[in-house]
Amino acid sequence: LAGGAPGQVAHFRGMAGESREDFQPEIWLTGIRREETELRKSLDVVSLDGRGIVINIMNRSLEVQELALVIAVKQQDPSLLTPDFLRYSGIVPQEWELSRQPVRAQQVAQVSYQNGVSILAYPDRTVLVESLSDKDSETVEIPAIAQRYSEVLRNMDYQAVGVNFRGYVSFSGEGAHDYVCKTLLSPGSWQQVGTQPMRAGLNLVYTFERNQLNLSVQEAMLQLPEQERLPVVLFTGNFESQLKGATEAERLVQVQQALEGWRSDLATYQQVVGQFLDAEATTLIPMPAMPV
Repeated sequence: LAGGAPGQVAHFRGMAGESREDFQPEIWLTGIRREETELRKSLDVVSLDGRGIVINIMNRSLEVQELALVIAVKQQDPSLLTPDFLRYSGIVPQEWELSRQPVRAQQVAQVSYQNGVSILAYPDRTVLVESLSDKDSETVEIPAIAQRYSEVLRNMDYQAVGVNFRGYVSFSGEGAHDYVCKTLLSPGSWQQVGTQPMRAGLNLVYTFERNQLNLSVQEAMLQLPEQERLPVVLFTGNFESQLKGATEAERLVQVQQALEGWRSDLATYQQVVGQFLDAEATTLIPMPAMPV
């Protein structure tokens, strides 16, 4: 059995090298991704086309759940983060409403809004978090909020910018565990040690021209509202940009550039995770040799 790229007809060969034409099968099996074309979106999970080909739609896809932007500073006073400061300085729109009472403590302050945006301040960083569920890139708020925040506080000694994505791929049963331990990792006796099934995670580093992606891959159980716990594989991506400007003004420009590049980072994150899903799609299952 030799697998082609997703969406292509798989190619069978026997031990003597016979092809599909040699065997003249009554049906032909292939797996494709539903979201690639409008036609495929209209197909059922299993469909039979006019050529006698059974088409299996692969529903596995990445759900990007959250975006978090981190602006690292040398030192700041977290207590400066208040709803009034954010509103009257023009950082957030006037009409935004709080979802809960603000948190103000010596080491942390937090302001959360009903649209799913939260802003947290620590002595060494400011974190902006937004849920991406049911949102497209044009309606995401925090990149512009972060840019206005850094512009208003332009005299801060900025050190680095982190663009972080958290997403997951859902499975059923033991699928998440099997995916990590049998697809991403090579099976072996080292996985059988202990009284419970081994749990595993991967930490990977990808270097690009503009920044670096630190990707964490780990099986988990996701608790969704009004639903049972869902087995998932979490893909957590961190794009880190160290600021190299000699002056505060130069570093501020670099902060703005790093924040502006969040869509490019998202595309890279999705592309890298897509390679993991392609690896699952093309994993070959051993089969007995076909008769010659």
